[in-house]
Amino acid sequence: MPQEIRSSRQRAIACRRLFVTIVAAALGGLPSAILHAQSPTLHGYITALHPPNGFDINGEHVITSAETRFGPIGARNPVSNGPMRDAIEIGAWAQVFGQQDRKAKTVAAQTVLFRDDWDRKLTGLGVIEKVISTAPELVFAADGYSIRVTAATEVKFPHDVKSAADVHADLWVLYEGKLDQDGLLVAGKIRFLSDKHAKAKPEKAAGDSGVAAAPPPPSTAEVAARNNAQPPNNAPRQKGFQGEVRGTEVQLGGISYMISNNPALQSRVQRVGMSLVPAWQKLLPDDDPSKIQFLFIAVDDTAREEHTSPDEDDLILVPAQLAARFKNEDQLAAVLADGIAFSLQQQAPQVTQLNRATMTEAGVMAAASFAGFAGLAAAGVYGHEYEKKALNEQRWRVALQLMSDAGYDPWQAPEAWRLAAPGKLPADTSTLKYPDRSGYQFAILNLTYKKPAPTNVTEGGSTANPSASRKP
Repeated sequence: MPQEIRSSRQRAIACRRLFVTIVAAALGGLPSAILHAQSPTLHGYITALHPPNGFDINGEHVITSAETRFGPIGARNPVSNGPMRDAIEIGAWAQVFGQQDRKAKTVAAQTVLFRDDWDRKLTGLGVIEKVISTAPELVFAADGYSIRVTAATEVKFPHDVKSAADVHADLWVLYEGKLDQDGLLVAGKIRFLSDKHAKAKPEKAAGDSGVAAAPPPPSTAEVAARNNAQPPNNAPRQKGFQGEVRGTEVQLGGISYMISNNPALQSRVQRVGMSLVPAWQKLLPDDDPSKIQFLFIAVDDTAREEHTSPDEDDLILVPAQLAARFKNEDQLAAVLADGIAFSLQQQAPQVTQLNRATMTEAGVMAAASFAGFAGLAAAGVYGHEYEKKALNEQRWRVALQLMSDAGYDPWQAPEAWRLAAPGKLPADTSTLKYPDRSGYQFAILNLTYKKPAPTNVTEGGSTANPSASRKP
């Protein structure tokens, strides 16, 4: 399982210490010239608010005042009394310039700059989880976003998909676009990718000089039935699994884990896990190479994250000690959804191999989107920090999507990872800081999900409610 990704690296500065000191002292008088020459004192996702004059980033408390200036990143002249002061919210990504007290872990903010996530160009590769609508515009859920295809979108279909009406769940898509104010990602470019090439080209019989015909595309009625079908109740995987579970132990990635002897927990973990598996996965035939026969097992282990492996993408282990920390099933679902998202991510290399021509044609969009998957295809590992960050953020986004689609409250995911972070829980869990994963998920929640009604996360039951659904 990939390790937790640290906060993004601070930009290097080629200034001498004396020069930095002089610049910091002069910051109040020359914001436009000096601010852009300096590395921020602190930067990252806002994970907690302390109104009226403070917020947290990366576990450090930022103190604002009436003199603190606010603006978007790149602003020439941030101002203290402008509308950007209202941009302080959980999930916002900010740069803070000011005086840092390392002992107290506080920063007295002189300037706060916000990243405009609404105006960022987003690219990615993901599998379509469900089709939301095909008319008057195509809208579908993929890669942790709801993606909208307009008349202005540049679209390319594979040979087995003829039009928007034939787009279906389990189809892979390469996209580029920007978020709108409703939280929909409006696509500028879309490339639908096929994972059926290998099946469409069976070997020719001896003496046969003809070319095997590709199967006809599904009819509109078949596609509609496929998209709207209710998934069956899948039984746990049995085929080929006996070599991995031995009595009271389960082996994953060469490591043996003791299976928890708590039947109620085992039943709960399997039930919640299977409820998160996408409907399209459950509907695939058992002989389809894309089918993942998921099995969820609670094990006795002190780790604070689920166990998965690129070599065993159907098996997800959750430590019983971790499950015991959670206050409701939404938080357990957050961890299991993360494991499912990781397993689905392992199918990307095969899709990229089958769509080389489309990738080449897509050019820069493909290069940006497939950078992380190159490492997966090569060795099942992540090679560079940028690739790790991109793939982890994709997994964290998709996990939220899986939670929402299954009826769980995705806003509980950041809280789950906050509870999972420390080696030992303090008596007062309200003192826990949110990890970077939570900060990123807060950003996605604010951008693309409706905020839920206030709930008490310490209550034992599920906090899922209709108001926590995806926008719009």
